[in-house]
Amino acid sequence: MIEQLKEFGMSDYEARVINILLSERLNARDLSKKTKIPFGKIYSIIKRLKEINIVKETNSRPKLLYLENPSLFVDKLINIKQEKDKILFSCLRESVSNMEIESKKISRFFDIGTNVEDNKRIQLRVFSEAKEEVLQIINIHHKPNSNRTSKTIWEQEIEKAVKRGVKFKAIYPEKIILPTILEKLNKKKPESFTVKRLDTDFCRCDIVDGKKVLIKLVYKDPLQFGGIVLIENEDFADNLKKIFEELWREAE
Repeated sequence: MIEQLKEFGMSDYEARVINILLSERLNARDLSKKTKIPFGKIYSIIKRLKEINIVKETNSRPKLLYLENPSLFVDKLINIKQEKDKILFSCLRESVSNMEIESKKISRFFDIGTNVEDNKRIQLRVFSEAKEEVLQIINIHHKPNSNRTSKTIWEQEIEKAVKRGVKFKAIYPEKIILPTILEKLNKKKPESFTVKRLDTDFCRCDIVDGKKVLIKLVYKDPLQFGGIVLIENEDFADNLKKIFEELWREAE
C-alpha cells in the first residue's frame, strides 16, 4: 500500500502515516513508533495532512489521529491522479500532434480528411481501434445506400468490434432502414449493438472509448462531402457524450 500511495504523489512519510491510519486511530507518539518516523518529524507530517483535509483528530486526551472515511479518501486520491494524468496526456498529445502537423505527417491524435479516400480510412480507424464503447449519432442527412462498398467494409468492422467486446449505442433517423449486417447484429446481440430512433440534424459523430471523437460533415446531397476530423481529446469527447446522452434519452 505504501508504494501505491507514493505512486499517487504522497511522500514516503505521508504514505507511511496514511497506510497506518487506514485501519487504526493513534496518538502522535504511537504513530511515530509504528511508522518509524522520528517523533520530531511526525508533527510536520500530521500538520500537512490535516491542512489538505486528509487526516482528522479527536477532541479526546490524548488526541487520536484518524482518516474519517478511508474509501472516500482513496476515491479522492484516484480522482486527483486521474485529473493530473488527463492534463499530462492532453499536453503530450497536443505537443506531438503539432509536431506531426508541422512535418505534414498523419497524427494518431488529430487526423483530418477532405476527400472520399480520407473518409474511408479515418472512419475505418474508429471501428478498428475501439476497445470498449462507441456512441454514434447518425443524423437525418445519412444516406445508407450511397457509397455501399465503403459502408459494407465499415459495417463488417463494427461486427468485428462487437465480437471483441466493444459495445455500440447508435442513434439512427426514424425512417432509415438498417443495413443487413447491422440489422442482423442488432437482432442477434441487442445488448452489444443497441439502436434508438430520433430525427436530428446534429453533426454526424462517433464518440469512442470516452476519448476519441470523429466528426463527419455531411449534407443532404451525398456528393457534397465537407470533410472528416478525428480528434483524441477527453474534454471534447465528454462534451459530446453529454449531448449524446440527452439525445439518447429523447430517442425511442
